[in-house]
Amino acid sequence: MAKLTSKQVNELANYFLALAQSMGDYRILNFDNLTKLENKKLRETHRKTLEYSDDLFTMSATFVLDDVTASLETLDAITKKINKSYKGLQDVQKAIDISTHVVTLGASIFTFNTLAIIDSLDNLKASIKA
Repeated sequence: MAKLTSKQVNELANYFLALAQSMGDYRILNFDNLTKLENKKLRETHRKTLEYSDDLFTMSATFVLDDVTASLETLDAITKKINKSYKGLQDVQKAIDISTHVVTLGASIFTFNTLAIIDSLDNLKASIKA
């Protein structure tokens, strides 16, 4: 098992920051069309994703992940897809689903649960394709 380096933790933090920015941009662009409940859900997932980004930036400990490089490459690809997808996304529920999966991934990372991280990445990929 490999341990994350400080550089890799910073990479994760940057991905979460980029994801949070996309979520926030989507919410602002679609604010007039969102119900109160949709807006609340997007606001909460946006805030939580920003918190994960901040926590990762300040995280001093390292944690174990089976295939760090492959997981980071997967998250990089997902981040790029989400950044493109959110700009043209018309389906609010899909935006909520994607943002929820981002938060779940963040929670998985902070619990150091390798299987949950892998599962979360797979669920996030599937939500983007749906």
